[in-house]
Amino acid sequence: MRFIGEFVEEIHNVKNRYEGLFRTEDADEKLEANLRDELGKHWYRLPSRNSPYSNEYAVDSSSAARTLENGVEFFIARSLMIGTSGKAKKKLSLRMRRGSTDVSYSFNYERILRDLIEIQVINENIESLPENSIILLDGNLHGRYTHLIGAPFSVQGSELSELSVDLIDAMQRLYQHCNERNSIVVGVSKFSKTQNLATALKRKRGYGEAAKKYLDVEMLYKWKTGETGFTQPLLLGLSEEQKTMRASRFKQLKNALKPTEKEYKQRVDALDDYDSAPAVVMYHMLAKEHHQPLRVDIPACFLGVNYKIMDSPHLTFLDPELVSDVTYQLVSDFGGRDVYNALLYVVDKEVRLNEKSVDTVYKSVLAKEFGVPFEYDRSSRRFAYV
Repeated sequence: MRFIGEFVEEIHNVKNRYEGLFRTEDADEKLEANLRDELGKHWYRLPSRNSPYSNEYAVDSSSAARTLENGVEFFIARSLMIGTSGKAKKKLSLRMRRGSTDVSYSFNYERILRDLIEIQVINENIESLPENSIILLDGNLHGRYTHLIGAPFSVQGSELSELSVDLIDAMQRLYQHCNERNSIVVGVSKFSKTQNLATALKRKRGYGEAAKKYLDVEMLYKWKTGETGFTQPLLLGLSEEQKTMRASRFKQLKNALKPTEKEYKQRVDALDDYDSAPAVVMYHMLAKEHHQPLRVDIPACFLGVNYKIMDSPHLTFLDPELVSDVTYQLVSDFGGRDVYNALLYVVDKEVRLNEKSVDTVYKSVLAKEFGVPFEYDRSSRRFAYV
């Protein structure tokens, strides 16, 4: 059943309540005017130089999680790296665990597993990549570090704690490998709901935490639709609140790790080495008029900026010239509304894990290899593929 009539009726009921969400002007005219003016001061034209990178690679992942009739959950994640030189590189990971009543635990476990396997496929093949390469990762980089501090799920159980720390360890190794090969890693988010730019602009005008909050994309939608350009890059470290939380969080994490695991010392070392992780440089760009902005994350160490995540002045504006080379590369890769980056678009289509494949091919192979029938829980098997 389609419920179209009921849908139209409900729109009429709530339309007046929500119309304001789509207005480009706000009731708080003074704050709006100040932010619009400040955004204009931190907005730059797209560069026209040639890209200095000799080769380009893109990495993405996909995953699926299912619950069996005995409560056991299994997770399948796969990652793919393709580029302008060499064969495609791929990796697959299978994880199983006893079921949990905490839905958010399983959701975050799957998400971090995807993040981890993306980094692993690069690390395992980094020696085969030419020097002076640019490696694009789908999604932001800063959040892959801060999830350890701000999210309470990161200390709930050893499995998720271990996975979270393994991600940090893999990223540290990746940055080291890239520095040795004169290459760069860049995170590209097709859409981001961050408030970093808005917060920095409000601070410039003397507004505190009590001022109305804006998403960065909301400001760009209001005042930069129809333009091209990029925002002045921001240095992202840790907020004062995150720095305060760090010590207690890491103590909890270490307590959650299993000393019997062979990777225990490596994980403890990764936590101890956290403070040496580079800060991240973030900005937004509009490659074409009337298109959604991309969020770009670049580890500061690749731009000659030596701030670490713990000592960087959080939300500090940097010289826009630092990101000109990367910006030009991303503009060259832009292919329209859906093809926000040519290589990332291709790798996304190739790595995507089809649900039908999971529930037929992968499930059948699992049952055969384990020698037991694999039956989903009732909620998972309600709908059949046709």
